[in-house]
Amino acid sequence: MPLVQKLWAPYGLKSWKVAQYDNEGAPYIVQAWLEWESKDHSDRGVASDDGNLSSPTCRSSVTKPPSS
Repeated sequence: MPLVQKLWAPYGLKSWKVAQYDNEGAPYIVQAWLEWESKDHSDRGVASDDGNLSSPTCRSSVTKPPSS
């Protein structure tokens, strides 16, 4: 999430938080909330080169393979 803050703060990301669910019946293991200044800011951040999750910056920051 620090990478998300670094890449998207210039586009209007105000804050973020993450919840981890550990009960067996939970539909998700982790959930993240991103708070933007506005929907327009969110749209611009996600559409930006920095917001491209397949960009070299994002790929180089991954230290573990995804788990199933």
